[in-house]
Amino acid sequence: MRTVLVVLGEFAAAHPDAPRIGVGDLSRPHGGDFGPRYGLPGHVSHQNGLDADVYYPRLDRRERAPLRPAQIDRRLAQDLVDRFVAAGAIRVFVGPSTGLRGPPSVVQALAHHDNHLHVRFAASHGASTRSRSRSAASRVRTHLLGRSVKGRPIRALALGDSESTTRLLVVACIHGDECAGIAVARSLLRRRPPAGLSVWVVPNLNPDGLAAGTRQNAHGVDLNRNFPAGWRSTGRPFDPTYPGARPFSERETRIAARLILRLRPRYTIWFHQPQSLVRGWDGSRRAARRYARLVGMRFRALPSPPGAASRWQHGRLPASEVFIVELPRGALTPAAARRHARAIIGLAG
Repeated sequence: MRTVLVVLGEFAAAHPDAPRIGVGDLSRPHGGDFGPRYGLPGHVSHQNGLDADVYYPRLDRRERAPLRPAQIDRRLAQDLVDRFVAAGAIRVFVGPSTGLRGPPSVVQALAHHDNHLHVRFAASHGASTRSRSRSAASRVRTHLLGRSVKGRPIRALALGDSESTTRLLVVACIHGDECAGIAVARSLLRRRPPAGLSVWVVPNLNPDGLAAGTRQNAHGVDLNRNFPAGWRSTGRPFDPTYPGARPFSERETRIAARLILRLRPRYTIWFHQPQSLVRGWDGSRRAARRYARLVGMRFRALPSPPGAASRWQHGRLPASEVFIVELPRGALTPAAARRHARAIIGLAG
């Protein structure tokens, strides 16, 4: 169970927008007969706690077993197979119609496995991998913050010193059509923060917008105009016709606000596109300028618009340094994602 949880935790960290993975049959609590009376067709192998059935992720992101191979997200399923092989499985049985592959001595096609893979470990595996599993489990910690309007999970991934009060928060995507920052989040999760720093990453605050390719969430609201900040200070009244004018009307913004007020991060970076610059103002200019130097981007002192998350956060937590990183248009190269990840760690280093 420890190894299965570590593999699935690392899978979730690598694919923050993927659905949660379902785990099916394991064994009886104390081992022994697991035949047809526990469900057809019965299990000869699930008798000693060394085997687990893991459902393939679906293309439609529904968190249930696929009914046919065409429903399987083969890219994610192959990654799952590869991770179990790397974790030391001695057998990974996959369905003959899935097209999944691996080392022939480990990954083998077997009938009745078109909706799940069957992973088996050696009897000595648990003891030999215990310290490695504990280390991996402590490296990235996954927190389900809530769900979007359409029920998609919104997660935060934490790494570094869990006891530290020096926290750095990264929100990689708030507009569904400006999500290049997710590549930065993935690169960041593969790094080791310096001692005394706790790093929190929200890869995607707007999964419905990303799925639809829209700036707004499923209610048609711009989440970065949905925070209660800036309207009165500019003399503008709340406009009920303006998307997001009613503060905190959306569950995604409430999720973000709860996390921010709980963490009270020392630094917060909100990723956007496509202006290709770093934006900061007031007390956040120092951190924003330093980040711009570290990553090799230009800096501009610009305030955020009314209703923006960063503007609200700056008002609620004046000691927190909050700034915007506007990535260039399009997808980031792996080298650029790594450069931003290094700059994030270097900001607090």
